[in-house]
Amino acid sequence: MKNKRFLMRLSILIVMIGAVGYSLYVNFSEERGVVDAGDTAPNFIVQDLDGENVELTDYNGQGIYLNFWATYCVYCREKMQYLQEHEEEYREKGVTILNVNVDETTLQVERHKERQNLTFPLYIDRNMLVSNAYGVASLPTVFLIDHEGTVKERQIGGKTEGQVVEALESLVP
Repeated sequence: MKNKRFLMRLSILIVMIGAVGYSLYVNFSEERGVVDAGDTAPNFIVQDLDGENVELTDYNGQGIYLNFWATYCVYCREKMQYLQEHEEEYREKGVTILNVNVDETTLQVERHKERQNLTFPLYIDRNMLVSNAYGVASLPTVFLIDHEGTVKERQIGGKTEGQVVEALESLVP
């Protein structure tokens, strides 16, 4: 009886270790993205909080800071504050910040915008079509897209304010 219990517990432990290992591999593997540096940024359409469509090609000729985020992501909230502080300055320099939420409800995003005192537009990726096309697996994920529509860099994870400003500066046409 003790042997059966031991074997059962050992089997469960092995399965759990395998699942954790796989999760770590998937979440921290840098090669999992579909879109990466050097690729042409795929066009997409997302909706703002008023239900109006916005297309990536609307910003041809501008640098684009494409930020995938969620309200539950702590690093995303920090980054949003940095972007709020610098959005107007970089908009005047020809850089557009597109903050694309990964399929949360309009109400969740609106409340987040109010709580965080965000003044720039927020967009929602319904059914995660855009984030899946770009290969987004972790949040925040940012794609730096130059004025010609080429992805300069894919960034995953939290960043300091200095790193965010450096990325925005690199996108000035």
